[in-house]
This record gives sequence, C-alpha cells and structure tokens, in this order.
Amino acid sequence: MRDLQKLVEQVKEIVLASAKFTKVDSFSIEEKEGESWNIVTSADVAVQEYLQKELMALLPEAGFYGEEEHEHDFSKKISWIVDPIDGTTNFARGMQQSGISVGLREGSELVLGVVYNPDLDDMFWATKGNGAYLNGKKLSVSKKDFAHSILCTAMSLYRKSYAKMCSDVLLEAYNQCADFRRFGVASLEICYLAAGRVDTFFELRLFPWDFAGAAVILKEAGGEISTMVWDKGPAKLSPDMILDAPSPIIAANSKENLEKLGDIILRHMKGFDAAAYK
Repeated sequence: MRDLQKLVEQVKEIVLASAKFTKVDSFSIEEKEGESWNIVTSADVAVQEYLQKELMALLPEAGFYGEEEHEHDFSKKISWIVDPIDGTTNFARGMQQSGISVGLREGSELVLGVVYNPDLDDMFWATKGNGAYLNGKKLSVSKKDFAHSILCTAMSLYRKSYAKMCSDVLLEAYNQCADFRRFGVASLEICYLAAGRVDTFFELRLFPWDFAGAAVILKEAGGEISTMVWDKGPAKLSPDMILDAPSPIIAANSKENLEKLGDIILRHMKGFDAAAYK
C-alpha cells in the first residue's frame, strides 16, 4: 500500500520549490485561442514543467495531466492532475489570489491533494483518511445552514454562452443565502470552503485540474462535493467525479446544503443540451 502521508510531505516540498517561478520580476502573457479572458503566462509553463519533472521522478509509473500541454494517457492506474497556476489572471494582475494545485488520482478516486497560495504562503493539503490541513492546522467545514451561508460561484468564463443560466442560479441562491463571493480561483475557493471561510460552491464547467487537489482537501475536512450528469434523462447530482473532461462542480459544508444548492441548479438546467456541453 502506498504511504500517502510520506508522499504528501514530498509533494509539498516539490510544490514549494515550484513557487520560485511565480516570484519572477517579469513574465510573458499569451492569449489562448485568441480569447482575451483565457491567458497563459511564462510562469504557468515554468511551474508545470518543474512539477512534471519532479512528480514523475517521485512516481515514475504515474501519468501526468496538467492544464498546459495536457495530453494524458488515461490507461495509467495512477496519475497526477496539476494546475500550475490556478487563477492566472489574478496572478498576472498581482491580486495575491492564485494557487498551485496538485491532485493524485488512483483508479477513479482522488487520494491526495495539495493547494498552495505562494503570495500568502498558505499551504492546504490532505490525503485520503488522514484529515485536511492548512499550514499544519487541521481544517473543518463550517456548520452554517443555507440561510447563513456564503456561496462561491462564477459565470462560466470559458463558455460565456452559459452565463445567463449561471446568473439565474446565483440570483435564486443569493435570495436564500447570506451572500456570495467570487475569488477567481476555484481550487482556493474549494479550500476556503474546507476551512469554513465560505459554505457552498458552484461552477458549471471546470476541468479536473481546477478541483482535483482541492476536492480531497474538502472531503477530508468534512465537506461534500459532487458533479452533475444529464446525458441519459433529467440532470442529477453524482458523487462520481469526472476526471477526464470538464464537468459541473457543486460543493458544500453539509449534505443538506449540497442538496439545497443542487435543487436550485437543477431547476435552471431543465432543457439544458447535454450534447452542446464540452
């Protein structure tokens, strides 16, 4: 059996070392596919190249699935799922809200997660069955009910045609909860949920590297996380995370709040075209 506790300590050291590439005085910025809202910096590329080299040396038998240059062999039993800088726009503008995210998939399950904010020196980590931590302090989700909850959400940045549905979900949820936040970095938002800073989370379309590390941290902190399926009948929540394609992500501090938020989302997804989702 793999020693996840030993492994996560090694991953934390690798992630810390990779953060040196975010401390540069200057970096280049390019637009992906000509979209002004979808950028990559030379720092993203440098962090991923370092992580790939070091993580693959740590587990040579593993696959590697990263946001930049993300070809992946899904036949591998285990694989690293990496976002070198989640929240690239925040990073590029000096907002101090970005995260280096590493998750480890074993079979269909996520078993290890590390998310690091290099600006604030905040290190979140967890391994399956061993709790979740922030800078050595054990984490636990809040006990807020939905009426007192804070929701993190977004407007589906990379598929702006979905923005109306996302805004309708936000408006209905906002009228039933305390408030909402948008930090622009899904991995950190899910970690903030694990730390009890916020209480629910929804994004209609995230890639595995956006949530793989944080999902382990949230579950080990006592939280709930699900995706949504709707290709064979009405949309419904599913605990089986999709790790090879973009998917909706719904998370909460409790099963009750997850189901409450899920009900709101499902109402607005009636008639949603599964074939158009990609």
